[in-house]
Amino acid sequence: MSIKKHHVKSKLAVAYQLIHTPQVSPHIPATELLYKEPFQRMIKKYGKVYLKPDRGRKSRGVIRVEKLKDDRYKIRYGSRQEYVNQKGVWKRIDELTKDRRYIIQQAINSVTRDRRHFDLRCHVLRIRGEWRVGGICGRVGERGSVVTTSHLGGTPTSLEKLFNRHLKYSKKEKEKMIHRLEKCATQAVNHVSRMYPNLKEFAVDMAIDTKGKIWIYEVNLEPLIKGNFGLLPNKSLYRKIKRMRKIAR
Repeated sequence: MSIKKHHVKSKLAVAYQLIHTPQVSPHIPATELLYKEPFQRMIKKYGKVYLKPDRGRKSRGVIRVEKLKDDRYKIRYGSRQEYVNQKGVWKRIDELTKDRRYIIQQAINSVTRDRRHFDLRCHVLRIRGEWRVGGICGRVGERGSVVTTSHLGGTPTSLEKLFNRHLKYSKKEKEKMIHRLEKCATQAVNHVSRMYPNLKEFAVDMAIDTKGKIWIYEVNLEPLIKGNFGLLPNKSLYRKIKRMRKIAR
């Protein structure tokens, strides 16, 4: 698939770009355009998948589908869930996605010790020709929810609290993980920025699975900071990113 500039807001186009980037590709979940055949193949292989609007924002319209042992499927969207049989699963997905263009993505098991879903938002800006991390924060979803964004009930959380309280990392584990997250995010942004060279900032949504592997869900091209860093009790990262925005080029 050729990547053109007018495709840049497509999650699928960005994912394809990163999948074909050797330094980053191991961190990209399997991602395809949603049709019946890819859905059947991926749900069989991974057991859980996410369905996302290709050009959606703020986790609106995100659906998770999980294959259960008795040939039933659990479909979750927002804080709601329902169960369907094998015969009716695609029909229900078709109803929920309607006429919107969706992607299907391998689900990553990124959960806290008390089984709440979480991810990380890494804000990256171009300062004097170099991509630099302005800040990273965690986002912890409500119990039973499949999304983590604040406007859908998630809670922006400092890395200190996420790593210490929710994941029980040691100081050494925390420092090593932050270094890995920053390296992974800047590598991804370096490649995505070639698709859209006029942009001077990106936000990378990332996950850490139960084995400690880092995954990149997506690279956001119009990143907001108020609903993430602006909601942290300590506003230092929020103020830092605002300062960096003024000199980003």
